[in-house]
Amino acid sequence: MGPVLFWCVFCGNPVAAAPLSVDVSDAPIRTVLEGLAKSGGINLVVDDTVQGSMTLHLENVTAEEAIEAIVAGQNLYYNRGGAIASITAGREQRGVKQLYTWALQHAEPAEVAEAVRAAIPAEQVRTYAGTNRIVIGGTPAEAAAVGRLVEVLDREAAQADVEVEVVSLTQDAMKELGLDWSWGGVPGGPGRSGLFSFEGKVRALLTEGKAKLLARPHLLAANGKEAKILIGDRIPVLTEHEKGQESVTTTEYRDAGIQLVYTPRIHDDGSVTAKIDAEVSTPVLVPQLKAYRIATRQVTTEVRMEPGKTLVIGGLINREDVENFRKIPLLGDLPVLGRLFRSHYRSQKETEIVILIRLRSKEETKVPEEYDTLRQRRVNVVQ
Repeated sequence: MGPVLFWCVFCGNPVAAAPLSVDVSDAPIRTVLEGLAKSGGINLVVDDTVQGSMTLHLENVTAEEAIEAIVAGQNLYYNRGGAIASITAGREQRGVKQLYTWALQHAEPAEVAEAVRAAIPAEQVRTYAGTNRIVIGGTPAEAAAVGRLVEVLDREAAQADVEVEVVSLTQDAMKELGLDWSWGGVPGGPGRSGLFSFEGKVRALLTEGKAKLLARPHLLAANGKEAKILIGDRIPVLTEHEKGQESVTTTEYRDAGIQLVYTPRIHDDGSVTAKIDAEVSTPVLVPQLKAYRIATRQVTTEVRMEPGKTLVIGGLINREDVENFRKIPLLGDLPVLGRLFRSHYRSQKETEIVILIRLRSKEETKVPEEYDTLRQRRVNVVQ
């Protein structure tokens, strides 16, 4: 015979304060609690962790008193906070909470903790950046789940290894290349043959001295993290701002030169989707202010890069003010009259900055086995 549940209501108003009698035999605990809550007009949520059956006989009690008696007898946890009460399995049924610690090797504790808090209550998670550890207070089951999560997240971040070449081309050199960036940049459109042809021409111009290699930095960028290079200097720039009724002039230092910001998103096949911000900024003297302003040319793009292939960014014009001095030998050095044989004038020099970015393949970035062995021996000696 199945469980039998008898409700004897002595008061016509079925509220929590109304006396009732309860008589159940081998009835599911969840069913009894839900029935009492309904009879007493109590907003109650019974957690799935509450399991098992019970036998109970109570007379002339309120629904609240009956629920409290069941909670105490079955070692459950009763939370009355707020408009909705809840009942969950007690500590012994859910498992005793203990402290568990993981020492992270690669991941940031805060980042791992954010993922862990999605699996267990946030108040059970603590991080210690100084020792790179994450600590939780939980049951063995919770610890096992967190352990699996930490194993997945605490891995060495993939890195994009790129070689960058910054080349300065004169206008004559650009004409020799026959390149017009407004028509898609590289001759041959999206095909690779045009790209390789252009890259070869640039290297030929470098060999002939018609182009100048300004820098050849090497970038190692972690997945999703930006890497930045600046080929230039910090220039003092005057800025004015209002302070009350007065105008105040302050000096700020700003980057000027060639700047590249590279942010990779690395895929499993070794290719990279890279966000690239390239900027050429030139300090321009403003005689009236006796100060500099910064003239900036910038390009932003997002492109898929294959290992071993080269990306070309161009169309960045660099303009420089050049002071020119000319004189006739000997006559230009004469006192007083020498001024007649000397000339001084300003001109503007234009060059085009071309940036070549090549994603190195895994084979190129692989550490030689003999070097790795020596490094491991050194680690063992230190330990």
